[in-house]
Amino acid sequence: MNEQLYSLEQLEAMSAGDEVFINKMVEMFIHMTPESVDRMVTALANGDYEDLGAAAHKIKPSIDMMGIVALRQKIRDLEQWGKNKTNVDQIPALLDDVINTLHQVIQQLRNR
Repeated sequence: MNEQLYSLEQLEAMSAGDEVFINKMVEMFIHMTPESVDRMVTALANGDYEDLGAAAHKIKPSIDMMGIVALRQKIRDLEQWGKNKTNVDQIPALLDDVINTLHQVIQQLRNR
C-alpha cells in the first residue's frame, strides 16, 4: 500500500494518548463505515440524493476525526450536492472515489 491515508493525531490529542480509547474508536470506524457506504450506494441507486447527502453528513465527523484529509472536501461535496440535488451527474464518480478511499483506509487501519 502507498501512503497512509489517515492520521490518528486528533484522536490521540482528544484521548490524551489513551490507547484503549483510540483502539475502540478505530474499531467503531471500521465497523460503522460500511453501513454508511451501503446507505450512500443504495440512496444513489434509488435516486434519493437527499438521503445520500444525509449519509455523507453522518460519516463526515468520523472522516475528520480519523484525519482522512483526502476525503475532507469530497464528503462535504457529496453532502451538499445530495442535499441540494446539484451536480448529480458528478455524484457517482465522486462516491466511487470516496468508497475506494474508505476501503483503503479500513485496510490500513486493520494493518496498523
